[in-house]
Amino acid sequence: MPSASYATVSVCGDFGPWISKLILDLPADVSSFSLRTSGFNVYCERYETSGFILLRAEDKGAEPVPSVGYLSVADVYPCDEKGNEIHTTTSDHVALILPEVRLTKQIEGTVTGSRSIENRFRVTQLTPLEPTGLSSSPISGLVFDTLREAYSPDLMGWHNAAVSQKVDDVALSYGYYDPDSDKKAPLIVWLHGAGEGGGSAPNEGPTRAYTGNRVTALSQTAIQDYFGGAAWVLVPQCPTFWMDDGVEQLGSSNKSIYSKPLRALIDTFVSQRADRIDADRIVIGGLSNGGFMTIRMCLDYPEFFSAGIATCAPFFVENQTPEVIATLAKTPLWFVHSKGDELVDPAQTVLPLYRKLHAAGAPVHCTYFDHVEDLTGRYKEPDGRPKRTFNHGVWIHVYNDFCHTDLDGTNVTLQGEPVGIWEWAARQYRSH
Repeated sequence: MPSASYATVSVCGDFGPWISKLILDLPADVSSFSLRTSGFNVYCERYETSGFILLRAEDKGAEPVPSVGYLSVADVYPCDEKGNEIHTTTSDHVALILPEVRLTKQIEGTVTGSRSIENRFRVTQLTPLEPTGLSSSPISGLVFDTLREAYSPDLMGWHNAAVSQKVDDVALSYGYYDPDSDKKAPLIVWLHGAGEGGGSAPNEGPTRAYTGNRVTALSQTAIQDYFGGAAWVLVPQCPTFWMDDGVEQLGSSNKSIYSKPLRALIDTFVSQRADRIDADRIVIGGLSNGGFMTIRMCLDYPEFFSAGIATCAPFFVENQTPEVIATLAKTPLWFVHSKGDELVDPAQTVLPLYRKLHAAGAPVHCTYFDHVEDLTGRYKEPDGRPKRTFNHGVWIHVYNDFCHTDLDGTNVTLQGEPVGIWEWAARQYRSH
């Protein structure tokens, strides 16, 4: 069968990045009337970076099996070479819309360690395609098995870099989003969870730190608009875990060997763009391990950040001393957590911390969910109810801007106006 090329289009979703579309490169223009979802057979194999097929246990306790299989095609239409739909009756590119399932996922792992996966496709043409123009012979028997290019529109404006000098023998790599604005824009520093650190896949670079849990949402219009249409996003990648105190990598001391290296990175990043970053509007936030580090940084550098967003943060009650509360009270904070969190007990972390800060008169809020389920309408259980996920994954609601209420259930307000977590963050300024 004649071999042909294809391209992929990836989406950074609530449950990790996945390949949503294949673009088939045809040898000639074909009629859109000859396109059928049943006209293509799509097979996928998922590979480790070592070059071996991924072995995965699909069910708890089951034996690992090769992560390979066939995919259904949800839709097919004519497109350009990047997969954008074109409303014509002819094209030499065809888009196949794929489902969001395990075979299309691009990251594999757990909440404490993940890694990127290579998805290799083979698309076999099953039914003839009618050409247009001078050619009259139907096109048939093509096999698309050569990757031409991988597109990810969600990563437009994102770049990777690393610090040039170590601090405390630590060199942080990082990703960042450039809003391409001439005016001074705020900066969001976002800290990943345990699973997106560099230790589990040290040669990958920091891309996983901002794609693994849809940090790219911070660069998209819905959240950028709160910041006047432009905000920088800085996503450092930790070599181990943010909770690493030099003795235990995931201990309960709530100290971190990364405080000084992280502050140095932020200072350098801002100073290199002093004419483009508003240093009075630096918001820091993070999830889980990164939620802890958000609190740690606000504790180590009081009044440096304009606001902090700590999501499912393991900052333990035994470390919530009066001195800690007095220092944290200097930075506006918004906590997000869920009842029944399987990894970070809110009764031992966020609830007492919030109540102590609130009692001290601090500018603090806490959105507390009863459980975590999809609120977008995109994901459903088999019976049609919203898809439930593990309760630690409350960052899904943060990226979708679904956090509006305080612990007592009332809507958070600014100057008498109801606001959500990102509008609130965008309207905070560092005090002098």
